[in-house]
Amino acid sequence: MFPYTHVWISFLLTAGLVAAGSTATRAADEPWEKLPNGVLGQVADFEGAGGVKIAGYVRKPAGPGPMPIVIILHGGGPTARTVKAGAEADRAKLMAAETARANSVLGRASNPPILDFLAQGWAVYTIDYRPNPRYTLDPLESEDTAIAVNKARSFSFVDPKRMAMFGGSHGGHVTGRMASRVGLACAVLCAPAGLDLIEISHLAEKGTPVGGNQRLIRELEQRAGVKMAEIEKNPDAYDYSSPLTEIAKVRCPILLISGRNDPNAPLPVMDAYVDKLRAAGKEAGTYHPDNGPHGFYVGLPQPIPETAESTRRAVAFIKKHFELANPR
Repeated sequence: MFPYTHVWISFLLTAGLVAAGSTATRAADEPWEKLPNGVLGQVADFEGAGGVKIAGYVRKPAGPGPMPIVIILHGGGPTARTVKAGAEADRAKLMAAETARANSVLGRASNPPILDFLAQGWAVYTIDYRPNPRYTLDPLESEDTAIAVNKARSFSFVDPKRMAMFGGSHGGHVTGRMASRVGLACAVLCAPAGLDLIEISHLAEKGTPVGGNQRLIRELEQRAGVKMAEIEKNPDAYDYSSPLTEIAKVRCPILLISGRNDPNAPLPVMDAYVDKLRAAGKEAGTYHPDNGPHGFYVGLPQPIPETAESTRRAVAFIKKHFELANPR
């Protein structure tokens, strides 16, 4: 797990902040919880690929809408822990309890920029990952997240033309995948983990620090049974792809946020991604502060001046594209 991404999860758990349910239709069927500042909240978990229940919680301003929505993907691994039990009935009960716990954490997360999004009058849908991923960067997470996006699109209070995504670290990687898979007004990728392991491995070979990406490279090599150099020669043979290889399919403008001093988001790879986006005719903005440790964009390990600037830019970017999607 990348440095500080686990801190986000720990912070949410300690603060008693994140959420889930049974399907996204619960956002219409269940009563709304009254939260501070006139915000309403509701469990909105969903069934991912293969019917796996995944936690989710939606918050929104009062009123029927239609309103914009931002789907948020946190860093690190799943908030809901893997449940192990002998009897199927016991396992089902434990899994339900764990999903409910994860929902509670997600639904009350208050780290930046969540409250800023809500203050704009936007709904916020915070979603989790499947509790039993086969490995880090499991492709099933992309399938799960696409399902969640489509569920959010079906919420009666949501304007389907004004949907955005915001993801940090692990969530930034998955959000990058969504940019080429689902229709969004825009997407914000913060220090996306493993943006392209082939490019990152080249930096590692030169002695450039690549942080937690080194573990992702080792995991991929172990699964493939070969070194990255062999995977690079024939990516299709090893089912290798990344947000970088999918640029031609990107369907929305992207804002990339990462610190120049974050080894988990090596600047040369971030630059290569943005350069290729622009070369392909895609809109791409950046914010690369000199001081931007991993997690700064969500105020972890603690808020710094760059956190406020990151939030300001993310809000402005999303607002611009919501307005373009709904001209008056």
